[in-house]
Amino acid sequence: MVRIEKIVCEGFKSFKRKVSVPFTYGFSVVTGPNGSGKTNIADAIYFVIGSGTRRSLRAKKSHELIFQGNDKKQASDYAKVIMHLDNSSKTLPIKDEKVTVSRRVNKAGVSTYRLGGRIATKQEVMDLLAQAGITADGHNLIQQGDVTRIVEMGPVERRRIIDEIAGITEYDEKKDKALKELGKVEEKVREAEILLEQKDELLKKIKAERDTALDYKRMQNSLRLIVATNAYKNLNNLVKKLESAEKGSGEKEGEIGALSKQIKDTEKKISGMEAEMEAITGKVLKVSSRMEEANRLNELQTRLGMKRERIKMNQREIERISELIERLSTLDKREGPAVKAVLGRNGVSGTFSELVMVPPQYKTAVEVAAGGHLGDVVVDRHTNAVECINYLKANKIGRVRFLPLDKIAPRPKQDLPRGAIGWLSDLVHHDPKYSGIVNYVLGSTMCVNDIEKARDLMKGEARHRMVTLDGDLVEKSGAMTGGFYRKGGSGGTNIKQFLDSRKGLEDENETLNLDIQQLNNELEAIKGRGEELESVTKLEEKRVLISKEVERLREERDALYDSRGSLQEESGRLSVRQAKYEANLDTAKLDWQKYQDMEKEIKASEFMEQPVTVLEERKQQLLRMMDEIGPVNMKAIQEFDSFKDEFETFKTKVDKIIEEKTSIENTITGIEKKKRDVFNICLEKISKHFKSIYNELTQGDADLRLDSIGDMDSGLQIYASPPGKHLLNIDSMSTGEKTLTAFAFLFAIQNHKPAPFYILDEADAALDKANTKRVAELVKKHSKIAQFIIISHNDQLIKEADQVYGVSMEDGESKVIGIQLPNN
Repeated sequence: MVRIEKIVCEGFKSFKRKVSVPFTYGFSVVTGPNGSGKTNIADAIYFVIGSGTRRSLRAKKSHELIFQGNDKKQASDYAKVIMHLDNSSKTLPIKDEKVTVSRRVNKAGVSTYRLGGRIATKQEVMDLLAQAGITADGHNLIQQGDVTRIVEMGPVERRRIIDEIAGITEYDEKKDKALKELGKVEEKVREAEILLEQKDELLKKIKAERDTALDYKRMQNSLRLIVATNAYKNLNNLVKKLESAEKGSGEKEGEIGALSKQIKDTEKKISGMEAEMEAITGKVLKVSSRMEEANRLNELQTRLGMKRERIKMNQREIERISELIERLSTLDKREGPAVKAVLGRNGVSGTFSELVMVPPQYKTAVEVAAGGHLGDVVVDRHTNAVECINYLKANKIGRVRFLPLDKIAPRPKQDLPRGAIGWLSDLVHHDPKYSGIVNYVLGSTMCVNDIEKARDLMKGEARHRMVTLDGDLVEKSGAMTGGFYRKGGSGGTNIKQFLDSRKGLEDENETLNLDIQQLNNELEAIKGRGEELESVTKLEEKRVLISKEVERLREERDALYDSRGSLQEESGRLSVRQAKYEANLDTAKLDWQKYQDMEKEIKASEFMEQPVTVLEERKQQLLRMMDEIGPVNMKAIQEFDSFKDEFETFKTKVDKIIEEKTSIENTITGIEKKKRDVFNICLEKISKHFKSIYNELTQGDADLRLDSIGDMDSGLQIYASPPGKHLLNIDSMSTGEKTLTAFAFLFAIQNHKPAPFYILDEADAALDKANTKRVAELVKKHSKIAQFIIISHNDQLIKEADQVYGVSMEDGESKVIGIQLPNN
């Protein structure tokens, strides 16, 4: 550690001639009567290390430090002090083991500093000395009144001593610098955020206009695509209609020609048969005497034919009714027109009732449990269901419930309670691919024998949906539906009516067969009366047959005439329609020319699958929406992208400024934390030294406390308990106790931040003899590790000193002599 080897004064205050005062490493005392100039030795040290305060040097101006002279002594031209330092420890960053520092001030008040003989600046000297812990305002320099000042100063001022020792000023300077930077950055942030907010508002406005423009453009594109699709569909439709009309017209002409030929052939047949009838009539008239029996024969034959025809007709009706009864008996669910309309479309598997096979014993239970789901239509994917719904809606057919295989999630099954037959989904048969649908409809319903069993199962904690074999239903909520169930619904009554009708027709056929047998018997009797009558009868029968055939042919001819007339009318309408299609086709071709380049887009669009009526509704909707939008700024589409890039660039700059602000704030927070940590550590260590030193001086206890714990801006209170007393605040102590406590506080500071040397200028003035002895012993102990120079005329201090220097005043000039003390 650096120490003072000697001080050389010349022209400084009361030292006119060059005076050299050597100091050893230990405990030195400078003594002498009041006014002898002994304190000027301490002032010389303050002067050379850079002190410039009036208080420390006791001079208002620098030139007042020069020896002023008197009647016997001439005044000096300058004041000069040289301090020789031992740097063998290399504490100072200079290779020399001996370092000299000097300061010279002339009458003009100009100071000159030198280091090792070369001129140096004051700052250079102070920076060098500071590295050895030597500063002009260090607490190792205790002047007259410093001890008393510590006693008298307020708590906040006393705390500032800790701030200074801890180096808090450095952190405050850093914080102030950071706060200034923060202020500038915050101003930048405020300005930038104002601009950013303005730009954001403008961006939002442009974005709104851009979005409106994009919506309008999409509507325009959709509208154009719809119009183009309509034009494409209209053209293709007209082409198909024209082809169909041309084909139909050709077919009608062919049919008309064929009918004309049939009419001609039929009229030819009628003419031939009428001639044959006339010939037969002539023959019959020759044997008119036997006509009555012939008429009876004809009547019997006619009645016989009618009854046989009636039996055939009844038999056909019986077969039709039997088939209908069979269909009604096996049909589980009648299909409405909406269901029929979607069956067979793409992705449609069928109705739920068609896809499950129900054993007879569970039929009633399934009908009741499934309810309206029996008529639900099962589809492969939900998109198939959407297509079917759009189809039903567009054609106004009706409504259907769809069960998509890819969306319906089966309900989770629970454990089957004891006494139940089983879950309905497990009691029916179906293709495995429909398991999800069957579980969805029937998986949460279990089948039980009767309502009593359902009642017993309801007593358990778990609730289930249950259905009995005869159709009683118990919901999970506890709601019950039951009573007499008419199997097959309203169809049962119709089957009974059909059965009655069939029985009536069968009975009628039996009666007709009996009548036919009687008529055959009578007919055989008449035929047995002779060949002549038989001949007449045969002729009459032939005439009747020819007459009927003629009548049939006439009706056929008339029907052919009507058909040909209808065909001729329809052919005329087709010709008119064909001409209309041809005219419309020309217009459609002109319309399509505008959209030919969109053919691929049209074929790939959703509009191709939609009916023209739906497209027209969508077109009108788009027109209304576009009209509601009003004027549109289409330039906003390009303006938005450009302005957005500009906005993002500016926002990035703002973010960087904000990051800079955050960084500074974090730095300030870090400085505050570091400052607090350094302060607390310093206070803790000084307090520890204070307790130790006070105990060493008085064998009492002492403590340093902040007015507000944890608040480093609050005041510092000094507490001590002199022997025989409680812990007292320094303000409550006697003068001697205060001084001793203050000494302990100052020495605690020195222990925390050791200095190479300590100067005490009459700091012991307020101590009594006993306390002076304690301080002297303390100094003696600490002088083994540091150099102490004490200005005093206290006998107790002088006795403990390693060397003593006496200062006297002769003719206004101070003189220094060494005093040899006895070893005891």
